[in-house]
Amino acid sequence: MSVTLVHSGARLWSINALAEEFGIDRRTVKRRLEGIPPAGETNGYPAWRLRDVAVAVMGPQVASPLGIDPDALPPSERLNHYRAEREKARWLEEQRFQIPMAEVEQVVATAFKSLASALDTLPDVLERDCALRPEEVERAISVIDGAREGLYQQLLEVCSSLGEAGYEDC
Repeated sequence: MSVTLVHSGARLWSINALAEEFGIDRRTVKRRLEGIPPAGETNGYPAWRLRDVAVAVMGPQVASPLGIDPDALPPSERLNHYRAEREKARWLEEQRFQIPMAEVEQVVATAFKSLASALDTLPDVLERDCALRPEEVERAISVIDGAREGLYQQLLEVCSSLGEAGYEDC
């Protein structure tokens, strides 16, 4: 890499030197430098001050507060973005920071089945082990049915709020 000093003391960078410094293809650097006049020459080739071309070569490095829109990226960068996101999701799943939806659904379904089974058998247990009279058992069944209906309504509300947030499988 050849770097030349100009009279102001600033270093001049050729297209090849800029490409090497920023780690991008020289054709990309050349395309991004179109319209920016060189500040001098190195070994007979046009050269630029780094401060004059850094933003043009790399683009503004200010992060948007809402992140980036991957669909607005050029195809190769969009592909790299989605590959990175897929790898991040795999890593999160491997580390158990993120749990697959099917596994969560299975655990929740098993828990609700166990709860329903326990609630179904509760009146029989109360009658047999607590010696409740038939009218007391009927009252227990009524209370249990009310509790089940309340849980069901809460589950529907949660599913509805998840549906509004973009989760359609509930």
